Amino acid sequence: MDIQNVISLIDERKEDNSNVRLYFTNKKRKNSYESFSPSLSEDLQEEIVKMALNSLRYYEEVDQKKFSPIGQVEGFIETIPIGEVESYTDIINSFREDYVFRQSPNHKQINDLNFYCLKIEIEEEEDIYLFRRVNKFKKLSEAGIIGRFSGENDFIKFRENILGLDGNIDILVYNDEILILNHIALERVFSISDQFLDNAQKTLKYVEDKNRIENFEAFKEDCLSNKRITRILTKILDEQDKMEIVFENFENVINVINTFELKIELAESNTKIIYDNKDQLMNITYLIRDSFYKSIIGDRGGRDESI
Repeated sequence: MDIQNVISLIDERKEDNSNVRLYFTNKKRKNSYESFSPSLSEDLQEEIVKMALNSLRYYEEVDQKKFSPIGQVEGFIETIPIGEVESYTDIINSFREDYVFRQSPNHKQINDLNFYCLKIEIEEEEDIYLFRRVNKFKKLSEAGIIGRFSGENDFIKFRENILGLDGNIDILVYNDEILILNHIALERVFSISDQFLDNAQKTLKYVEDKNRIENFEAFKEDCLSNKRITRILTKILDEQDKMEIVFENFENVINVINTFELKIELAESNTKIIYDNKDQLMNITYLIRDSFYKSIIGDRGGRDESI
């Protein structure tokens, strides 16, 4: 994404051909979101936009990489097409005029909010969306006191729940592309962990069809209850050619198990891995990903855990 272009569009926009909306959103259940969009004064709109611009400028010169579910490469920010994030359309639909609540959330609803979004509409341009996880003061409001100083001597308690807009941006969306400024935010804002789970099940269905793991149901259950494994299985779904090679050359799987002295037993026929405990999960997953290697020069063995 050309982040400098987005900054220029926002910075150079004319207020008379631009509209700014702020949405506060909570996830009610899978694929269901509820958004509130109270009115903002023009001064407050511009103050929020200015804070957002200051945040975006920090990332102008940072290199970008495609998003990986396994982790983030240090020194890079990530991108992903909106078509690869299943919840995106549901969230944007919650902003529609026939669905959004044009009011402030009540006391209980504030505690349920997950993120807010600043939408900037500019004539003859695609809408720009800036997402940020909500900075809630729930702990203090429930088990402490939040207040303000009044005059010279008084400290007055706030009786309402409050939210903080700190000006930082977690995610920028423009021209069908998502720029992830905070890796974990993609999961927190777009609930992508649900998608990881769905993708992991697709990968496991492929593995099941190959019939190479004994006690597969136990293996599947343990995989789906381990968030790190579901992320790796999501990554493997984009690497199906590796899985094909692994299952077509099962004798090499046996060699890897023996070479690296993996604590994995084989069935008597030597055609199946026997899964019997969670300690095997990571090694079996990396076998499926074809991650074990030996270097040519040093004849050194290792496991590729690259993102």
